[in-house]
Amino acid sequence: MRVSFSLNGESVEIDTMPHRRALNLLRESFQIRSIYHRCDNKGCGSCLILFDSNPTYSCLIPAFELRLRDIWTIEGISARKEFEDLVAGFELANARLCNFCAASRVLVAESLFKLNLNPSAERLRSAAEAVRCDCNSTSRVINGYATAVELRRKRPRVS
Repeated sequence: MRVSFSLNGESVEIDTMPHRRALNLLRESFQIRSIYHRCDNKGCGSCLILFDSNPTYSCLIPAFELRLRDIWTIEGISARKEFEDLVAGFELANARLCNFCAASRVLVAESLFKLNLNPSAERLRSAAEAVRCDCNSTSRVINGYATAVELRRKRPRVS
């Protein structure tokens, strides 16, 4: 089956088996190393991607569902200038993220900030709890998001 989609802002096309998981397709065929296979049941968040701007578990998506979608991973997000806000936010909050959750936490934040640069405390908590990892407390992650969104609000908008 031929599948065409946008990956990190670039149009791509590939022949693949339709039942193949998006996680495996992205890692093996496009060398996306920021997503990990750890649980197979949306429990950990290590495989999160932005699927049409929504954080989505790639371990649960069959490859055919990527067709005509807009997919972003940390590899693409980190190339944007706004990525600096997220890095600085976590650093200023003393939230040192591990390799298993850092990319997913950034993608969750990116999705949240795209919708709202004034998220409620409840939305920040929900975002922090979307990825399960014990490398930081929930409060540190929330503080990282809050600091990052503040930095993002101060960033000049480019039209």
